[in-house]
Amino acid sequence: MGSKGLTTIVDKLGESSISPARKRSRFDPSLGTENNKKWSFLKSSSLENLSDIGVGPLIGDSPEDALADTFPDFLDITQPNSLKAQAERDRKLALVLQSTLSKETLQKLSANEWERLLLCRPKRDIVYKLNHFQQLSDEVILHIFYWLPKRCLKMAALVCRRWHRLSQDESLWSRMDASHRHLDPGALGNILSRQAIILRLAHAKVAFPPFIPGMKAYSQEFRSRLLYLDLSMATINQEALTMLFSKCRRLKKLSLEHVPVDNNVLFALSRNRELEILNLAMVEGITLEGFHHILANCRKLKELNVAWTYLNSQCLKLICSNLPLTVDRLNLSGCRKCLSDESVLDLVKSCPNLRELDLSDCTTISCNSIDHIVRLGNLNFLALSRCYFINYRSIILLKEVKSLMYLDVHGGHIDQSEIDIIQKNLGGKVNINKFKFSSIARPTVGPKRSTIWGLRVRD
Repeated sequence: MGSKGLTTIVDKLGESSISPARKRSRFDPSLGTENNKKWSFLKSSSLENLSDIGVGPLIGDSPEDALADTFPDFLDITQPNSLKAQAERDRKLALVLQSTLSKETLQKLSANEWERLLLCRPKRDIVYKLNHFQQLSDEVILHIFYWLPKRCLKMAALVCRRWHRLSQDESLWSRMDASHRHLDPGALGNILSRQAIILRLAHAKVAFPPFIPGMKAYSQEFRSRLLYLDLSMATINQEALTMLFSKCRRLKKLSLEHVPVDNNVLFALSRNRELEILNLAMVEGITLEGFHHILANCRKLKELNVAWTYLNSQCLKLICSNLPLTVDRLNLSGCRKCLSDESVLDLVKSCPNLRELDLSDCTTISCNSIDHIVRLGNLNFLALSRCYFINYRSIILLKEVKSLMYLDVHGGHIDQSEIDIIQKNLGGKVNINKFKFSSIARPTVGPKRSTIWGLRVRD
């Protein structure tokens, strides 16, 4: 039946005095006993079966009232088998439409469309909510992003173009901690492209190449803002190190502990003229030529650690004779048979302002070195562990150094009775064998792993 037929039925019914459809459930009294009361639209379900969910006959509805109600059962709209039944069904449907819809709406609907409306879920209107982030300035959003972990910033960059732009802001990436991680090819370049200032890569594995085409750091004109870099125990080859240092010109503190180097690495490193702290402990590959470039260009060094680098006597003599006056903490431990008393004298002349000096395991220096060391008026820490040619009587001469506060003589070559004599002569202000390991130029000391040289690596 089309919309025209529905309208005709509604018009005819509207002329009569038929009341609107009663929108309530009714039971069928024609089915007999009280226990078999049925819903008119569902022949198989009794009221007793539905009582558990709170369904039952309305109060005041009796079988006589239901029989007196001549209004048709409009919910029984099953498929008709004859034209007469079709007409009756259309009449029932029209009554329903009359009680719920306006005539204008009925003119636009057919019977099939009405049935689809009964089955389909109504559409919800789209509500355009206010985006509060659009009302915030870039500075406020950057302050919110500042408290997010770096991995969350990566996901935030996918939200929209504005967030992507803000997530790349240099202020969010000034501190980076990628220690104990594997960096894929180009990952190190991405970190430098975001202009990190403090970077910890201790125990990291850096894949080659560190820079790939398309990133900012790949450009020849790119210069990194990196100032503090910890590469202790990192796995990175010499070519990648050379490429890294070629992008850096402003390094102030650097740790390459237990990282192999070559001349190209040392040449690139020497271009950082502002370098103040350099940790080369246990580094292999240091040559006389390469270290000469570092000493010639890095004249602002304050701390240097070349412990257990197995430098030859020529390289040690070069270091002791050409260290800048600014050096006040020096670690030359582990030189074994290569450091001589003459080199110690050159060291005292080059660095008269030394405050900390570690000569542990330099087994060839003798008591003559003590005569040179006592000339260091600002010395407050001295390590002579396992220096077997220095006896306890010579160590007593250190009482002339009024600023001395700590003395390490580990190794067993000086027994406890001799240590007591040394303590008695040096006085109670000197602490003997207080430290087992040197902290000179090292980025981390003790269990703290969230800082390097006292600077936080995580926001």
